[in-house]
Amino acid sequence: MKEKAQKIIIISGTPGVGKTSVASLLASKLNVALVNLGELVKKEKLILGTDKTRGTLIADMRKVSERVKKIIAQTDGDIVVDGHYAVDVVPAKKVARVFVLRRYPEELKHVMEGRGWSGLKVSENLACEVLDVCLYDAVKAVGEGKVCEIDATGKSLEAVVEEILKVLSGRRKCWVGVVDWLDRLEREGRLNEFLGKF
Repeated sequence: MKEKAQKIIIISGTPGVGKTSVASLLASKLNVALVNLGELVKKEKLILGTDKTRGTLIADMRKVSERVKKIIAQTDGDIVVDGHYAVDVVPAKKVARVFVLRRYPEELKHVMEGRGWSGLKVSENLACEVLDVCLYDAVKAVGEGKVCEIDATGKSLEAVVEEILKVLSGRRKCWVGVVDWLDRLEREGRLNEFLGKF
């Protein structure tokens, strides 16, 4: 009998969209392993240094990629991987689905400021959300057919996870092009508010 292929499900998106909470609940509901790249990098010191301007660690992508490949090889069953750069460290052929979480920039800004972030870190991450950076990176890494965009704006954690479970079970289609923050912000006359510093 042929063994069932291992599936890797990636939860991606701009920092602050809710990846870690969603990935954790999803892994729990699916009863599968969870890899949080942020925690892995800190715990195993897979870093090149610290970005003092942004107050963040700089991950050593080569080391992270090697470590993730080892974890995948040593894990029986499916895995949920949480991280905005997960598509850069998980082998594309192993990826079953990438769920890119999106959040309206105004709501995202409140989340970031609530975490005590300020200045450049907030501005850059808001620009990334408006410009679809994580979505673009995911499609480029694994192909549009494996990427599902989920708008998490105003939704509970449970509602977002339920949407993902519907896609995984075939009860809902997987697609990209769900949100267009550029167009919406332009129509609202607020584009400069989020991209004015660039």
